[in-house]
Amino acid sequence: MKKETKKKTSSESNGTKGNVTRKELAVAINKELDMSQRNSAELVDTIFASMKETLVSGESLKLVQFGTLTVRDKSPRRGRNPRTGESMMITKRKMVSFRPSKRLRELLNQ
Repeated sequence: MKKETKKKTSSESNGTKGNVTRKELAVAINKELDMSQRNSAELVDTIFASMKETLVSGESLKLVQFGTLTVRDKSPRRGRNPRTGESMMITKRKMVSFRPSKRLRELLNQ
């Protein structure tokens, strides 16, 4: 009887938990849709480029049954340099916020 071994992903082999790389996404698309690895990698890059473009323009990105990515404005605030303890002003900035869908939250909390 042949023993099946599961190939370790790069995140499993280097000891980190739960990180999925672009290459791993491309391999999954390659297997599921029977596309070439090159086309799969281009598809992944195109999707991420489109997502990035949408967020940079300030729009929200809603992925049905997954969640919503929104751009939030953070106000300037007073902070502290952890090395020196010196008080400093943290400038205003924009950040991306993720809100999981109800369906994803349910799956995570089963």
